Amino acid sequence: MIKKNLCSQRTKMATISAVLLALFSLVALSSACCTPDQWEGVESSIGGWAGRRRSGLLKEFVFASYDYTNKRSAAFLDYANGEYFNRFQIVVRYEGEVGNLYIVDLKRNKCWLKTLKRPFRQACIPEKAKSVGDYYLGLKGGFKVSGYAIEGERINAFISVQNVSGSCIPVSEAVYGKLTKGYFIYSH
Repeated sequence: MIKKNLCSQRTKMATISAVLLALFSLVALSSACCTPDQWEGVESSIGGWAGRRRSGLLKEFVFASYDYTNKRSAAFLDYANGEYFNRFQIVVRYEGEVGNLYIVDLKRNKCWLKTLKRPFRQACIPEKAKSVGDYYLGLKGGFKVSGYAIEGERINAFISVQNVSGSCIPVSEAVYGKLTKGYFIYSH
């Protein structure tokens, strides 16, 4: 549980980015392919959630950094959920085997900390992922990518990567599944 109270629906949805950023660094013990050990990227995301009585649309613009060599990752994001807007800084940092997840609410100047009990793992497509084949984004002969489907107990994903010199460069991702009180879909 993250220290301090993060019980509002908006804040829970904002933490989805932290979970997704860490998701693939936590899932793979062996893999089809892995990202480079260090990379940075910019992504825009859109997602939605629906419960029994409420639903919503969220949008994000994220600057992401991943560093397997030094066991850390970071995301700086603008987050919008309906009329609610905020900026967050999310950092995962390991010192030896001990990891911490920091979520900084830049609008309210508050910080939450969670100790991570799993090791920092390399960001890889899990070996159990199903290859759905290669295809092109854009015009004929455009940007060749490989697609993978990953099924989990509550969360599923479809990931597109470009294979470059034996590494998987993340291109897009669609994640969907079930939360405690409803369902979500998230694409970036």
